[in-house]
Parts: sequence; C-alpha cells; structure tokens
Amino acid sequence: MMDTPANSKVVEKYSEDSGKRQLAGFWFMVTRLAAASMALFHLYTAVTGPVNTQNAVHLLFALPLIFLAYSCRGRDAKRVPWYDIVPIALGVAVSAYYVMHFDRIIYQLGYLMPTTLDLFFGVAAILLLLEACRRAIGLAFPILVLIALAYAAFGNHLPGVWGHGGYRWDDLVATFYMSPTGVYGSLMRTSSTVIVIFIMFGALLVTTGGGDSFMRLSNAATGRMSGGPAKAATLCSAMFGSISGSTAANVATTGVFTIPLMKKNGYSPRFAAATEASASTGGQILPPIMGAAAFVMADVISTSYLNIISAALIPALLFYLAIWMSVHFEAKRLGLNPIPKSERPTLRQGLYNIETLVIPLIVLITLLVMRYTPTTAAVAAYFTAMALYLFSWRSPGTFVERMKSLPAALEAGAMTAAMIAVIIGSVAIIASVISLTGLGLKVSSVILIVSGGDVLITLLLAMVVAIILGMGLPTVAAYMLAASVVAAAFVEAGLPSLSAHLFILYFAILSGVTPPVALAAYIGGAIAGSHWFRTALTATKISLGGFLIPFMFIYHPPLLGDGTGLQIALAVGSGVLGITALAASTIGYFLRPCSWLERGLLLAAALMLISGQLVTDALGIALIGGVWAWQYRLNRSTLGTSSTPLASKEPAP
Repeated sequence: MMDTPANSKVVEKYSEDSGKRQLAGFWFMVTRLAAASMALFHLYTAVTGPVNTQNAVHLLFALPLIFLAYSCRGRDAKRVPWYDIVPIALGVAVSAYYVMHFDRIIYQLGYLMPTTLDLFFGVAAILLLLEACRRAIGLAFPILVLIALAYAAFGNHLPGVWGHGGYRWDDLVATFYMSPTGVYGSLMRTSSTVIVIFIMFGALLVTTGGGDSFMRLSNAATGRMSGGPAKAATLCSAMFGSISGSTAANVATTGVFTIPLMKKNGYSPRFAAATEASASTGGQILPPIMGAAAFVMADVISTSYLNIISAALIPALLFYLAIWMSVHFEAKRLGLNPIPKSERPTLRQGLYNIETLVIPLIVLITLLVMRYTPTTAAVAAYFTAMALYLFSWRSPGTFVERMKSLPAALEAGAMTAAMIAVIIGSVAIIASVISLTGLGLKVSSVILIVSGGDVLITLLLAMVVAIILGMGLPTVAAYMLAASVVAAAFVEAGLPSLSAHLFILYFAILSGVTPPVALAAYIGGAIAGSHWFRTALTATKISLGGFLIPFMFIYHPPLLGDGTGLQIALAVGSGVLGITALAASTIGYFLRPCSWLERGLLLAAALMLISGQLVTDALGIALIGGVWAWQYRLNRSTLGTSSTPLASKEPAP
C-alpha cells in the first residue's frame, strides 16, 4: 500500500469515525450519554410501540449529536467550543417546540396561519439541518438543498415549463417544518421507527467483532481458490456493506485489510481498489438489510419491506456473481495462486463463533417471513445478538469486558442513525419542493418526450439522470432524489412501481463507482495507491453486470421473483449465463485469453440474454456455447503441442 499522507487523510476522512471530534473528559461523557439515551429510547419504543411525537424526538436527539460529534471546520478536537453550544441548544429547541405544539400543528395547521414562533423555529430547523449535513457528509448535498429552496422561492420567475406559480416564504417554511410531507413527516417516521433499529443491530454486530468474523470466514471460504483474496474481499464487503449503511465507510473500513492482501496476491493496485469499491457498493442492494434505502423505498411505494428484499435477492446475487466472475477471470488471466495454506484460516477457524452472527440473522429473516413488522424482527434480532455475545463462552473477553463494550455499540448505532436522520430531514425538504412545484412531473415529461414513449430509451435516460443525481451522495439521499425526479416517467411508461424503484436504486448506488465523481473508487484508489480515475474506470468495468441487471429484471420480471418456479429458474439460468459472458468479455478471459472477436461475441451474447425472450436467449446461449467449444478445442490443441501456461501475464487490453 502506498501510504502517503494524502492517502491516509482520504482513508481517515471516509472511515466510520471520519470527521468526528476526538472528545475526552466532560464532552465525551455528554456525547456518549446523549447517544446512549437516543439508542435506549428507540429500543424502548420499538418494544412498547412508537409515541405520537416519535419523529420529533428522533430529530431532537439527532441534531445535537451531530453538533457534538462533528466540528465546524472539520478538524479534530477534544472539546466542544463555546460557539457550538448555540446549534446544540437550538437543535433541542426546534424539536422540543414541535413536540409541545404537536396537537395544534397536526389538527389546526390547515385552519390557522403559522405564528411568528412557528416560522422562527421552522427557519432554524432548515438551517440546522443544512449545517448538520455539511458537517457530517460534506458540502455537496446541502448545496442541492439550497438549490431546491431557491427554486421553490424564485422559480416563478423562470420562463416556460420550468417555472411555477410562486409561493409565499412563510407558506414554504410552514410546509417544510410543520406539514405531513415536511421534515417531521413520513420519511422521518421511517427513520425513527425502522431504520434506527436496523442501524443499531448492524452496529452491535460490528462493534462486538462481526467485522473480524466476516473477514475470517471470507478468507477461510475462498483461500483455496485462485485469486482468493479478491473473492474474500467480495464476500466480506458484501456482508459488511449490507449492515453498514454507507458505501464510503465500507470501502474505508474493509479496504485497509482487503486491498493489501489482493496486491500481495498479484492483483494490480488499480484492480484491487476497483474490486473493493465495486463489492462495497453492492452491499446497499443485498438483503436482508440493504443499508437503509430499502426501508425508505417501502414507505415511498407503500409496500412491505419483505416484498422489497424478496424482489431484490436474485438481482443482488447476480450483481455479486458479476464481481466474482470478474475477479476469477482476472486471476486466471494472470495465473494467480490461492492464498498460501500457512496464511489462511482453516474453515473451522472461519466458522469459530459464527453463530453470534448467523443466529440473529436467522431470527430476523424468520420473523420477516412470518409477517412480523421489520421493527419487531430487528428488535428480536438485536437482543438475540446481544445475548449470544454476552453469554457465549466463545465470545472474546470476560463477561464484564463484554458488558463494557455495549455502550460503544449503542453510541456507534446512535451516531449513524443521527447522520441518517439529518440526511432524511434534508431529503424531505427536497422532496417537498419537487412535489409542491411539480418538478418531478416536468422532468419525467421531458424524458418521455425525448424517448417518444420507447421503454428502452426511457430506461437509458432515467439511468443517466439517476447516476448524475447520485454522484457523491449517501445512498438514502441519492435514491430519494433520483426517485423524486424520474419515478413518474416509469409510471407513465407503464412499468411496475417496485421494479421501477429498484432500477432507480441500482443506478443511484452505482454512481459511487461511475466517473467523474466515483466516491467509492476514489477512496479505494487512495488506499491502494492507484490513480482514482483509472480505478473508477476499472470499477465500472467490474461492476458492468450491475449496469446490465436492472435492464434484465425490467424486461424479465421473474428475476424479481414474479412468476412460477420454472420461470424463475429459467430467468436465473439465463441471467447467470449472461453475467458470466459479460465478465469474460470485459476481462478478456474465458477458458483461455480471448481475442477481440471472442470478446465481442461474448458481449453480444450477454446483451441478447437481457430480454428473456426465447429467440434471443437461444442465440445468446448458442454464442456462449460456440466460444466455449472453440476455446476448449484450442486448449486441447495447445496442451497436446506445448507446455506453455495458458494464462497471460500481460495486462488485459
């Protein structure tokens, strides 16, 4: 690893503790107490049922926590300066005021004008959310919120279709602060009742050793295979990414272990960084947790969380198959060996204490299948994981030491939940603007006009919009922003809501590896010491299956579990063949190094297998079979005349 100061700063910036103050003494105790109080409040209400003011209390904890934990100038500090006392106190006040006036706001706002105090606290809430987002995730997203606010306030001066009728500023503030679609609306309800519990569950698994268990199990499972470290990185990042809720943090956290191992095994720094970036990105679409976006999606399209994870399972597995086959073909092309036996854990070591991870996930999935609410399932899984950690004789440390680690788990979960809460509060402002001004319908109308009603062109345009809007943004913000703008175009095109929103989610997430921003590739490149833009291009190549899969499940609904067993099996079979052919084409290796003609034929076969039609599937399978037979014949011929290794050591063209 090229450990330069610049690279170290990038890794530190996007690690799980990135940008946080290194508090000590009084302020450390205050922050931990506030975080633990938030976590305990949500655990209590998850068991007993949410209170009417749950959303406001959620943000009442979240805003002060962000201002306690993150400094104004992004510099490490061991104390909270006096001037941060103001936003901390005001962060409590804006939500406390909402709680105190809850009945009036809910039952009388439609009949009475907002008061001066309503407007004061409304403006304060908007400004605090902008500053909290700036401190926690950077400047890009607050700028988008400001653009949305400016459009709402001054868009009436724009000519043509992009203008609107205009709104008074006090009506806008009241809408953002007090209406059911505003900051404390349904999106915040999802955050305060569902997302927070899953985030705390994930934090408990990671804080109590889940990350080490993921890495140990992944290395044990793949160490004997060619290119084992890259396959281990794929598995580990998939498991960790599903529960972490952040692609950037996933790359920074697991990449510092997986990327050096891949480089040591013989992968180039660029390919190692790109593999980690791609695998970390896919964690956000992998059931059963899927970061946080799945819960928001369930609220947006009014469906159950179980329906979403059921539909997302096969496409997510195909996405990871694409990465797996890419690293496999690259390992074969380079002639890489497995991890030496002395350096890899045995399967027994990999499975050691694994029940503390597996049993809680089994509890979670079982309760979801039994139609319990996601909150109930997550709470049961949380306390199962806690009990196994505390009372398992194979857990590290003594019982007292394990008990002492629980406050850190509560704090980690609360801090991540607080970050997501301020993001969702800000997203709600943008969503309100888009709904109020009809901007989403206008963008969708333009897409439909340009596409002429053609579904493929509509999908391609929506893909571009989703990638652009998602660049540099956290998953929840990227998905919500893209869905607010382009979802209506899918509805007009007659596509099912669930598949349309999964399509949007895929490309909002894939913006993390797509140039020119490619945040995940940027972080991975910093760890590996490779150029970020070349890393992003390689990550895009490795993730190319992820760009293909959304089109596959749009054209072939059985990939989302919508069909008979035979239809689903045939869809999965054609998907596996198409993804494998695509990986072989992009890497340039199948049974042996591929010529440009062979790569072109494999790419054509992959594209033919998108639609699921009998004729195109048959042609695609025939092309793959033809290339396989040709390369098999060449291998037999080569083995009969030469002992030269088939794998090329030269870089892929």
